[in-house]
Amino acid sequence: MLFIAEDKATYPDGQIPNLEDDGKAYGEIAERIETLLPEGFEGDALGQLVTWSATRFGDDKRFDTWVDAVKAATDYARKGFASGPDQRQRDQALDGAVLTKLDTALASTGRTDDKQVKLRDKSRRWANCGLAAYQIREQLKAKGGELAGKPAETFGAGEGDDLRKALLVKPASAKTVLLLDCQFPQVHNFIIEVHNDGSRYLAQGYQGAYFAHWWLGLDDTYAGTAGADILALRDRYGRGRPISTEDYASLVDRLVTAISSTWPQVAEQWRTLPFNPDRQEVDGIKGRSGSPTFVVEAFQVCNPEAARAALGGGDRSLSELATRGLSTD
Repeated sequence: MLFIAEDKATYPDGQIPNLEDDGKAYGEIAERIETLLPEGFEGDALGQLVTWSATRFGDDKRFDTWVDAVKAATDYARKGFASGPDQRQRDQALDGAVLTKLDTALASTGRTDDKQVKLRDKSRRWANCGLAAYQIREQLKAKGGELAGKPAETFGAGEGDDLRKALLVKPASAKTVLLLDCQFPQVHNFIIEVHNDGSRYLAQGYQGAYFAHWWLGLDDTYAGTAGADILALRDRYGRGRPISTEDYASLVDRLVTAISSTWPQVAEQWRTLPFNPDRQEVDGIKGRSGSPTFVVEAFQVCNPEAARAALGGGDRSLSELATRGLSTD
């Protein structure tokens, strides 16, 4: 678990929510600490913070400020351990049980070159939907894309027309590209990349199911066996291909309907949405409380050609080039 003392007014006892599951908290925190993340290690440091927030065993990670937490997460990402004072009392000895756990960890998954560690880290960086969307944006920014963001907008019941407008918006000019960082329904993040000619691309990862690379058709790293339904949805909305005009119009219609629906109704609609139609996901959505909302945060890529050139060029989407350009190890 991850505790930040300066956030006690926001979270009870400063305990940060599980950022793997809570997309809303992830988005808010990632935006707040963005300027603290070290150049070249943004995704790694943020991924480590997500890992700590999701861990429910072992020592809690407690820090006074986000500055301290980011520094420790960066050190961990670089070296395999966190700097700063040992959070265990100096006079507290390790008992036999703890030593056994440590020995087991070091023997199996404790080394930074261990395949299980690499797979875990890849999962948290590229299957975690919020992290995948964040890393695409950051890669384009780092490669000279010059991103300019607008405040996020939240749409709920009765605001379907406004949501439709937000999802049908086009870039400011023929020389720019628009990234719509979307969150629905309160947990899943994905990016819709919009070009001036009307081409739109969907980029996403999904925790426990697939990496962004799988969705974009770059590799076969699906968790388990991909069903016919998700494969068909990837063929229509993924693989780095532009979404057809008819399919995009259908997607917008279903999302507009969803924000004015009950959770059981959203669950039924979820089966046909291009995210993860798994039955377990459907059942989880069915039992949610509150009302469905849809969040859109727009980022204008002001210099897409610079980012494209830096990422190797070609006619693929910027999201795909950004994903290709980042290590999956």
